[in-house]
Amino acid sequence: MSARSPDKPKPPAGTVSDSALALMGFSVCKAAGPLHSLSLTLLLLTFIVGLIGSGRSGMLIPSLVLAGCQVWFAWRLAFDQQVFAAWAQLDDNECTEAQRAFDTALVTLLKKDVPAGENRPMLDRVMGVRRLHLFQIATLFGQMITLLVLMAGLL
Repeated sequence: MSARSPDKPKPPAGTVSDSALALMGFSVCKAAGPLHSLSLTLLLLTFIVGLIGSGRSGMLIPSLVLAGCQVWFAWRLAFDQQVFAAWAQLDDNECTEAQRAFDTALVTLLKKDVPAGENRPMLDRVMGVRRLHLFQIATLFGQMITLLVLMAGLL
């Protein structure tokens, strides 16, 4: 047996600590802010181009729907940013307890289905934030395409 402190067990080789993963999740969430600003700019440009070329105003609705989806993703990522920031400041044992308390709060307040007694790994949480960020990027590309279609209609 190796001599380890009982209060700080050494993680197995090749694994990443929860606090390091939480820092990665925080970084991914932080990247959502500038994309949200770009989305609002694209929405404004789309409405201006749509008003100029009133023949293609049917493209305004898809752009508005995409912007609404992007706002949802940006809101979720802004919420998650604060949670991951708090988790990144904790050591691994405290982080595990904080995650368990967070899941309990989700079950209590939002009636969210989280299996009782199971701990969701931090990697799954970070991958979920990454997935939200990719959806946000996809909605931005959709907004760009609708703007390009509207602009092509002006030519």
